[in-house]
Amino acid sequence: MRVLRGFTGLEHDFDTPSVSIGNFDGVHLGHQAAIKSVLADARARACASVVCTFDPHTRALLKPNEPPSLMQTLDQRLEAISALGVDAIVVIPFNEQVAAFSREDFVGDFLRGTLNLSSLHVSSYFRFGRLGAGDVDYLRDLGTARGFDLTIVPEVVHEDRPISSSWVRQLIRDGDMEGAAGLLGRPLTLRGEVAPGGRRGRELGAPTANLMVENGLLPPTGVYVTRALLGGMRLPAVTNVGTRPTFGPGLALTVEAHLLDRSDDLYGLRMDIEFLQKLREEIEFSSPAELAGRIQQDVALARAYFEDH
Repeated sequence: MRVLRGFTGLEHDFDTPSVSIGNFDGVHLGHQAAIKSVLADARARACASVVCTFDPHTRALLKPNEPPSLMQTLDQRLEAISALGVDAIVVIPFNEQVAAFSREDFVGDFLRGTLNLSSLHVSSYFRFGRLGAGDVDYLRDLGTARGFDLTIVPEVVHEDRPISSSWVRQLIRDGDMEGAAGLLGRPLTLRGEVAPGGRRGRELGAPTANLMVENGLLPPTGVYVTRALLGGMRLPAVTNVGTRPTFGPGLALTVEAHLLDRSDDLYGLRMDIEFLQKLREEIEFSSPAELAGRIQQDVALARAYFEDH
């Protein structure tokens, strides 16, 4: 799988590919349906499967006062798309020049001129071009004249509601990790580098890895059953998202993972944390000793979770 970066000047060697395009933050089950539609069509046509995504997210430029809190880093998004088996991903640098492209030029100069696509697979609410003037009705009318087929991918419905990135984000903000995983097809995963912290966890008998999170969206404060992905290993963990109120007011928000079966220093290592289930709210305890006792209860509950799953 190749990752290419560019827009109308993009150089590539695939011919008449099957294409999907979107922001794809989260690469949830709805996004996956569009990508799988491309894959099936590419196999039928014996052509390349190509997914185009924007970086940064289009709303970061178009609605700067309402930027999205992204569930994934760009690398995570590319990994999730790649895992579905596409031949290539095109990362379009979304800037003022790209945003200013008319719907006619977006189709003529990019989709046809640069990609020379044979088919396009998008959701019914896909919009493109300056001021969002392009939509599926425009593409449907233009497709035949421009020589490409259009597939409107049906929405993926869960509990009588179409899956969307905004719904997944709301579940995450509500602390419903299992609900979010059901729509994503995988757990919410935070990524970053392990940095030195206050070492309070070690003093409490539960050393933690302090993750410098690169994702834009965090779960709400609380204690979670998690899994740490580190150097090819998948390690059970308990993770606290919060400000550690037992140690005083005004402390910075941190994401600290206590790996159940590993206690060595992980400073400088890259780590992912999968959020599986919320155990409880973050609580201010009367003393560090009382907190230490509760941490042991959290660890026992986490071990029980992993035994059941």
